[in-house]
Amino acid sequence: MRKDELILRLQKFYRPGNLVKEGLKLGEIPDTRAAYGSVISIAWASVAEAFLVSMISMADTLMVSVVGDEAIAAVGLVTQPRFLVQTLVIALNMSVVSITARRKGERDTIGASACLKQGLVLSLLLSLVFSALVTPFSGQILRFAGAHDDSIGMAKAYFDILIRGIPLCNLSLTISAALRGTGNTKASMAINMTSNVVNLIFNYLLIGGRFGFPALGVPGAAIATVIGWGVGLLLALRFVLHRDGFLSIRSKFGWKPERAMLSSMFKVASGSLVEQLCMRAGFLTYGIIIARLGTIVYATHQILANILSLSFSFGEGYGIAASSLVGQNLGAKRPDLSIVYGKICQRLSLITSTAVFALLTLFGRNMLRAFSDNPQIIKTGSDILLLMVIIIYGQASQLIFMGALRGAGDTRYTAAVSLVSITFIRPVVSLLLAYGLGLGLFGAWIAFVADQYTRLVLTYRRFSSGKWVTIKL
Repeated sequence: MRKDELILRLQKFYRPGNLVKEGLKLGEIPDTRAAYGSVISIAWASVAEAFLVSMISMADTLMVSVVGDEAIAAVGLVTQPRFLVQTLVIALNMSVVSITARRKGERDTIGASACLKQGLVLSLLLSLVFSALVTPFSGQILRFAGAHDDSIGMAKAYFDILIRGIPLCNLSLTISAALRGTGNTKASMAINMTSNVVNLIFNYLLIGGRFGFPALGVPGAAIATVIGWGVGLLLALRFVLHRDGFLSIRSKFGWKPERAMLSSMFKVASGSLVEQLCMRAGFLTYGIIIARLGTIVYATHQILANILSLSFSFGEGYGIAASSLVGQNLGAKRPDLSIVYGKICQRLSLITSTAVFALLTLFGRNMLRAFSDNPQIIKTGSDILLLMVIIIYGQASQLIFMGALRGAGDTRYTAAVSLVSITFIRPVVSLLLAYGLGLGLFGAWIAFVADQYTRLVLTYRRFSSGKWVTIKL
């Protein structure tokens, strides 16, 4: 292919005017500089937030690793049970993102603030109820999740502390969801980054014992996380206490349940809840399958997941931007621009994924050695790095299409995708390959590849159909 022909094809692939069919255009389409500038102005903070949080998470795991490979496994085992406890609030927050984005497009500050207030009330109630219900059974839950005798003690100590602090996390997440919906991704970034930096500082002080603080090991890491959540919530409240902001909780109006608002929230949250349940069931089953392979194998998986989170962070960041821009432009009665901005987010995600591809190719083995010097971990992890490189491109696009569909309120479809891909394909293929064919962790990661590309095909087809632009909220 000649150079000038390649340039023309790239221009066609990236130029905003080519990203929506002529018959669907409802007005002027911004030029390349304006359109990409609009996306980047919202996306950069979400991408930076997700990337830096991913880096801090890696540092968090590195700090815990000084306790031993069992500690890495213990902390990793808590992840899915914790998210399962948060399922209802995560679903609620998706409705908060979608509705506040629509109200932003409609310039309805009262409606956006009312959505946030009712979201906070529901978030607090759900957090307190589930924290009280789960705490007495934490040991049984972790055993079911795959904890072995050599990791159950540390895992339970870590989980019990996190569950008691979960209301702080959930309230902060609900405020961040509303801020993201209105496009204020800088505030969301500040909240999340502050929370995680505080977590990191107290990890240093409490895991190994520094500057007179006790050496608490894994429980110290949990306490550090809860302290970070508390500081993050205080900062989040500062962003919504100003009377002159688009989002404000200062007025008395909006705290009482409103049938119309709750109906809109339920419309999105019900589909999102099914999606979250499918995801958590699939991820939990997948985690159990891997945990049954042994503590060292699970520690290897957890290290690889931390490294892959670099790629995930970019896709997640652009996915958040896609949710916000799609929702806002649907609210402004410009579905054509929703399509354009969704595709621009996907194009940018592909570019950043290429950078991650190069990083993993050049430094993947060195990253593994930073977490552990166990020869088994390094050998198995090195074999899987090739699969990780394949995953990042499928992940880069499907996260954006998923985000765009959620921003439009098309959560019933994303739930169906999660049911097919995460709940069934990933665990079933894992069982067949990891145990049936004896491929172990390598087989489980092949199942990961199958899951990502199934989601990519299904979400691309839905996004391309344009059916999601007709959803009313």
